[in-house]
Amino acid sequence: MGGCKILIIGNGGTGKSTLADRLGRELNIPVTHLDMLSWRDNFERVPEEEFVNELNKIFAKEKMIIEGWAYHSTMYNRLKWADKIIYLKYPLDRCLDSVFTRNKEYNNRAYPFDPFTGDRESMHDLYRKAVERVHKEYEPEVQSWLSSSAFKDKEIFVISSIDELNKRYSDIFLNIKADINSHKTQ
Repeated sequence: MGGCKILIIGNGGTGKSTLADRLGRELNIPVTHLDMLSWRDNFERVPEEEFVNELNKIFAKEKMIIEGWAYHSTMYNRLKWADKIIYLKYPLDRCLDSVFTRNKEYNNRAYPFDPFTGDRESMHDLYRKAVERVHKEYEPEVQSWLSSSAFKDKEIFVISSIDELNKRYSDIFLNIKADINSHKTQ
């Protein structure tokens, strides 16, 4: 069923989780937050095999929004799985600022989109390195994949700022909604 498998990717701090929850609520599609599958509290990583097993169960669902970067080794398969890809490609400094602001706001308390409840501010170096690695190593590879012929039939929305997302949200929403509705009548 086309149009019902939506992947939202982007670096840390781009608002993937918030966007996924909004689209999920407005389109009545379940959402999977990959940070909830790939991490445990105390910044403990779920073993990759366990993560892949859970991800494969999610891939089997007809309607789903998946958001997150998680294990980069699974990114290509997620891109292939999706009918529509929303790529929040924001500048590195914007991502870092957002992550550090979030860590301060949710330091030592629960955040709805990941399992960490501890001292986030003490983990700034870990977060910084992760965001920089995604920006410098992983995003160029993903951009290369997305521009290849393997993805020529995918609908891909690349958004470069929160202002652009706000301006284009209605069009993206209506595009997905139209696809969902067209598949209901087939």
